[in-house]
Amino acid sequence: MAIALVSLLVVILNCYPVIFCGKSFVSPVTVNGAMVYDWWPPLPGMAPSPVVSQHESDTGAMMWWGVPMGFVESRSILEHGELPFWNRYSHAGDALIGQTETMLGDPLQLIVIFGRGAAAAWDVKFLTAKFLFCLGFGWLILRLLGNRPLSLIYAALAAYCGAYIFIDNHMMFFVLAYAPWILLSAIELLDLQSNRQIRWGLIWLLANFACFNAGHLELAVDLIGGLNLAALACSLTQASGIFALVKLLGRLGFWTLLFFGLTAPVWLSFLVALSGSNTAHDKLTVMQLPLARLPGAFEDIFYHLRNDYYDTRAPGSSLLILVGCLLSALRWKHLKSERFFWVNTAAIALWGGFVFGWIPDFIIAEIPFLNRVGHIQVDFSFLLIIHLTLQSAYGFKSLVNNEPWRRTVWDFVWVGLIVEGLVFVYFYENQYAWFNDYYIYLAGAGALGAPLLFKYFKTHGRQISALGWTIILLLGFIPNGRFGLYNFGTAELMMLPGPREVLDAHSPAIEKIKAEEIDPFRVVGLGSILIGDYSATYALEDIRSCAPLWNRDYIKLIGHFPGIRLTEDWVIRIIDPVKAQPLLNLLNVKYLLAKPGTEMPSKLAGRVADQSDFLVFSNSEAWPRAFFSNRIMPISSNEEFIQQLLKNPDRPFIAIAAEEIKKQPAVQFLETVAASTVSPATNYRLLPNSTAFDIHASAAGMVCLTEEQAQDFSAKVNHQTKPVLTVNRAFKGIYLEAPGDYHIEFSYRPRYWRLACALFWSSTILVLALTMSEIIRARNRQKLRPPD
Repeated sequence: MAIALVSLLVVILNCYPVIFCGKSFVSPVTVNGAMVYDWWPPLPGMAPSPVVSQHESDTGAMMWWGVPMGFVESRSILEHGELPFWNRYSHAGDALIGQTETMLGDPLQLIVIFGRGAAAAWDVKFLTAKFLFCLGFGWLILRLLGNRPLSLIYAALAAYCGAYIFIDNHMMFFVLAYAPWILLSAIELLDLQSNRQIRWGLIWLLANFACFNAGHLELAVDLIGGLNLAALACSLTQASGIFALVKLLGRLGFWTLLFFGLTAPVWLSFLVALSGSNTAHDKLTVMQLPLARLPGAFEDIFYHLRNDYYDTRAPGSSLLILVGCLLSALRWKHLKSERFFWVNTAAIALWGGFVFGWIPDFIIAEIPFLNRVGHIQVDFSFLLIIHLTLQSAYGFKSLVNNEPWRRTVWDFVWVGLIVEGLVFVYFYENQYAWFNDYYIYLAGAGALGAPLLFKYFKTHGRQISALGWTIILLLGFIPNGRFGLYNFGTAELMMLPGPREVLDAHSPAIEKIKAEEIDPFRVVGLGSILIGDYSATYALEDIRSCAPLWNRDYIKLIGHFPGIRLTEDWVIRIIDPVKAQPLLNLLNVKYLLAKPGTEMPSKLAGRVADQSDFLVFSNSEAWPRAFFSNRIMPISSNEEFIQQLLKNPDRPFIAIAAEEIKKQPAVQFLETVAASTVSPATNYRLLPNSTAFDIHASAAGMVCLTEEQAQDFSAKVNHQTKPVLTVNRAFKGIYLEAPGDYHIEFSYRPRYWRLACALFWSSTILVLALTMSEIIRARNRQKLRPPD
């Protein structure tokens, strides 16, 4: 309860601008002017405010993907009662659950879902996550070191963890929240002397499941694997005999199988989506940091000093953690009986090697998936920070031992010299842009002064007064203080959150577009208007996205079309609307959005429909979302298809790969039809995972629905199942063998979804049974307990 209380109080202190001053973790000031608008301010109705430095943190991931997906998930679940497996708002339709970055399995995401995606709901989620991190870290210190004062101190320090300045509004924030719980529960679960295996097993399962689904798969896998490995290594040092070893591995194996079963809907969907997708991680890339940049692991300013910081960015801890780690190394004899101390030391050596290169990159390059992440120096830095912080606790614990004051002074002299040596090597080996020596010296003085003053009081047999504790805590706060949130201060050093805004603020132009259209349509912004997936916030379908996985066939088509440029791995830009219009027609893009006053090219077919907060250009040649044609044409390459589209930009047609036609003999005669008849679909019904419509066929022919992911959709025509074909290079089609009126419905489920559900529900039933058995056992223990 003391740890919980300290955690609550320190989170309130740490995040006071969000709690009391109307600031927000998801404020638009973090993305430098690109959300709804690509000019400042970026949201409708937002008051002008200064852009705040985000210390090179990838804030766009949250604002351009995480926030819009919160709206998508909320609408899908609360308005339609469906889990969103598919995302119709991005790339003309993308897999959603297979992206693994949806946060759907994270229990904290329920706050956002029931909060309708509002900024206040996100803030509550961030605050709760930080509280869980503090509570878990305090409890972990108590379990490992058995020291109550240290557990309270580290519960407070956790809120000021240096990693937070790197992920102040990133999905990694939530992944990190569960890290101490993973290690704590794994240690307890693998304790063969404990009779609470089921209780801790359930906590272990929840922590790992939540971490896996928290929104950043690469980091989650690293934390889950690394922290469980540390717990297993510690338990193996205590296992005596083959029976104990088998029991230990069997226990971990049982709960691991349950974990794989519960997460099957996500990882199976991911593997399915990955097989037909491009990603930003297609190339084998292993990025590590030179050893000379080691000081950055303790104070990320040393990463900021680099002129090439973007390529070498990573999170850090603090100089106080560095002092504690050095003390643990100098006083190892005091700690040699601590089993986890040695395991933790080995973990620091291992994960530090991944980050700083003493484990060669060619070894990492042979590890599947890991060799394509592209930012392992970032992901493994979080593991390193967890273990460094634990190591520092061992160093500070050693200060309670009785030894001469002179020995303590010499230890701190050595600590100071080592710190100076690290800094000297850093500046000798690196060219740097700037250096705030005032802050570094102040932080270093606090990091050395707090434990030295504590030891002084202890060595001289004095009872530490309230004033003494206040001075110690204030000194210890200095090297960590900048990792809190503030209303004032130096933006280059501190985190200054921006104002809380309405993330789906009223846009006159968008409301007008949505009110006027009955049939489905898509929009596209020129420049960075509605950047990433922000159109999904307004339930507008776009042809762009910053989704981690994108359909390979779609990107091949759109990335080679005239007037369109694919940049920065995922950014799709319309650089010439006239040249791009044939493709925009095909993709059902009815509206182009531009800055008011923009001169649209005279050759662009259409008209200006509105000039309020946007210039809205209505494309008069946009194809219907779904249509029927009694004729098909064989086309076997993107180049051939593009040429055909450029010749016939305003009349819908259906093309099928020649090899696909050979597999479908029934459709071959459609090639020979002399004159094509095209009729658009009507009575659309768009749901999160399905698209339905009515269509009239004048003869036998083909229906095209210009939505992606053909291979993972099923189709029903008048309630009868029909095979789904790939038409127009990347979209869905079905063959109608006779004229008539048809009701057609396409529904999305990832391949192997039934298998995934079987694994999930089997595991869920077993977890519920274990939970009930633990409740019954707890009640029986309570009855058998003797009265006070």
